[in-house]
Amino acid sequence: MNTHFYNSSGNARGDTMFDSSEVIMGLRWDIEEQRSRSPGEHADLDAFCVLFDAQSQLVELVHPGRTRNANGSVVHTGDSTTGAKTWDDERIFVFLNALPPEIAALAFVVVSASGRAFEQIPGASCHMSDRVTEREYLRVDLSRHGLSSAQCIATLQRCGEGWRMLGRAQSGQVALAAESLSLSASEKQ
Repeated sequence: MNTHFYNSSGNARGDTMFDSSEVIMGLRWDIEEQRSRSPGEHADLDAFCVLFDAQSQLVELVHPGRTRNANGSVVHTGDSTTGAKTWDDERIFVFLNALPPEIAALAFVVVSASGRAFEQIPGASCHMSDRVTEREYLRVDLSRHGLSSAQCIATLQRCGEGWRMLGRAQSGQVALAAESLSLSASEKQ
């Protein structure tokens, strides 16, 4: 899996303390190679943010069909079905300081709403960045995820000093639960 975390000095590492209070998860994909496909065969990726409490129980799910959580601290920019934008096709903004205190973890998930495997979607990638500085903390090349059509990209976990970003391998059960919940939600859209 081509996932890269960066610490404050820019060095890649397995997890990192998140020193930002406003984060963006950005998702994009290309459409150039898909023009010959019929409309139902076009790639359509969706970004999800799953909010969990300290017991790893689902609190809220933000996605293209539900673009904000109850207090507005997590905001989705809306559904893109084409991948035609010049930068991110879908974005999720998270204002960490405004999250309710019962939120202990956030899982960021990408789902192929069209059901196509990530490897069949040209230019499929996502990133986690600071909203203010646009410093990138994580970049994932989704097109290298083979036949997968859902992937937990990262988890932000609340800890004493702030938030720690964990990759899928460190996220464990939260990642699996997030993928399952986001797949169920995408089937209901």
